[in-house]
Amino acid sequence: MITVKDIEHLATLSRVKLTDEDKESLAMEFDAILGYIDRLKKLEVKIDAEGRVGAVKNAMRPDEAAPRSPAERERLLAAAPDREGDYIAVKKIIAQD
Repeated sequence: MITVKDIEHLATLSRVKLTDEDKESLAMEFDAILGYIDRLKKLEVKIDAEGRVGAVKNAMRPDEAAPRSPAERERLLAAAPDREGDYIAVKKIIAQD
């Protein structure tokens, strides 16, 4: 059973502010979800191995750069909002402390 104290702990960990009404509501919703999961765990599932058709396999291709002509490269770079030479310039998003 999920208590309001459990919800408060989760809210603290996720840095989410909740009202008392939200905490009560979420506790009830979590209980309902966990109850449903318990019901699913009790189900007996039988799988007919002969009923399967083929094995599942990922279709992978090698990771290769697409060949581009110099004119196409220039057209793509011209569409970029900012560029530095042959590269697209982007805003720095990682801070170094």
